[in-house]
Amino acid sequence: MSDQNMERYSNYTIGDMAKLLGVTAEAIRYYESKGIIKPLRAEGSGYRHFTTWDLHMLARARHYRQCGFSLEETAALLEGRSLEDVERALHAKEEEIQHEILWNINLLRSVRQCQQRIRSAREDVGVYRMLKSPGIYRINTQKCYTLPRTRQETELIREWMEKTPFVYSTAVFHKSQIEAGDENFDFGLGLDEEYAAFLGVEQSELMEYYPPCPCVYTCIPSRSSEYLSYRRLEAAFDYMRRCGLHLAGDIVTQVACMAKPEEEYFNWHCVWIPVDTGCGPENTGKDAQIVK
Repeated sequence: MSDQNMERYSNYTIGDMAKLLGVTAEAIRYYESKGIIKPLRAEGSGYRHFTTWDLHMLARARHYRQCGFSLEETAALLEGRSLEDVERALHAKEEEIQHEILWNINLLRSVRQCQQRIRSAREDVGVYRMLKSPGIYRINTQKCYTLPRTRQETELIREWMEKTPFVYSTAVFHKSQIEAGDENFDFGLGLDEEYAAFLGVEQSELMEYYPPCPCVYTCIPSRSSEYLSYRRLEAAFDYMRRCGLHLAGDIVTQVACMAKPEEEYFNWHCVWIPVDTGCGPENTGKDAQIVK
């Protein structure tokens, strides 16, 4: 094309287009290779020059890219002539974005709850208060320190691992075992009830559900060099006796944080001890607390 016609149609070089649109020259060359844009070439030099059609096609490409389409998907949308195909692709992207928004809303809530549990791990060791527990689903990954053996247990653990970061480590001390003086415990993965529907959790014979209930709440640190036992909660049981409270169910913990700063593992348990509030003093249904 003559230089006169080049001036008539366009003054955009590939560098100009890249700067105007905030895309790379490589991306522009990719769309050119697909025939989506057709830059004019100056006589003699062969330099590319782009028309305003090219500018707006690349703007549309950036639109699709910012919506989350890949480079290849964007090229396919620009190559097609069917408005129905474009509408279907945008509808599918809409559903994908809605899912991501829902995921991030729940993720934000979970991150805030994790922060709260960590604050509790710092502040609530030796502090006992009456609180209502969350509803908790849990599965076992081990009996005391022994891992499961069955295929069904292994598959369920793998399925729950895919629900991170919403699941957390958890221990349970069964009421019947505590009353019998049995120091064994179950350890596994827990999930707050509020996320169950969102994550598609389905009931299973290997899953336990602990509904919300009045509890004595506290926090205890733990480490791998010390055997975990309900006896670590003797101070909490002393508090319950002083308040006239009785154990009303299994004790469930939520691990707030885990670390290995030295040669052993450390974790911090937020502990929910179900109690029968009908037999205690009137103020035990409130935020009564004792700090050791």
